[in-house]
Amino acid sequence: MSGREPTFFWSLAMAPNHKEFMVALITENLIQAIRQVGDPIAKALGVEILDLECIGKPTNPLVRLTLDKDGGVGITDCEQFHQSLRRTWEITQPSGPTCRFEVSSPGLDRPLKDPKDFQRVQGQRLRVTLQNDTEKNAVTIGRLIAVTNTGLQLVDDRNKALPERFVAWDEIVKAKIEIEF
Repeated sequence: MSGREPTFFWSLAMAPNHKEFMVALITENLIQAIRQVGDPIAKALGVEILDLECIGKPTNPLVRLTLDKDGGVGITDCEQFHQSLRRTWEITQPSGPTCRFEVSSPGLDRPLKDPKDFQRVQGQRLRVTLQNDTEKNAVTIGRLIAVTNTGLQLVDDRNKALPERFVAWDEIVKAKIEIEF
């Protein structure tokens, strides 16, 4: 032993796919910064940011935000949020990237992903794709009557043989609102 501390050198340039790693790191930091600016604006306007996606170059990204609220989001909600976010971003991030913001509602047939999404649509009719042992996934349609820690309780008034069904979270492949006419 020489008594000296070990010296290490590691460079991102030496890492495999370092460019992709750097872009992912920059994008994740940008998403966090936009959330820090956008969440208080959303709260003040009575909406919630459901999804945030950055596309394109980190120096001039297209930032897609999806908003929602009880009763649904309208064009006025999107416009107010967009204007407030753009102005606040320009003031708080003067040396940051020039972002192009695109704000929209989730749409009627948006995918439902987490328990909060399901709670928001309780009472509505859903189309739920379930994992199945065979190659083809099973689809069940029913009105959402309960959301629990373990899954969903659906009622299908059109199927007299199996009117009520419990679906565990780990069975769900995808789910969305079944639009009724």
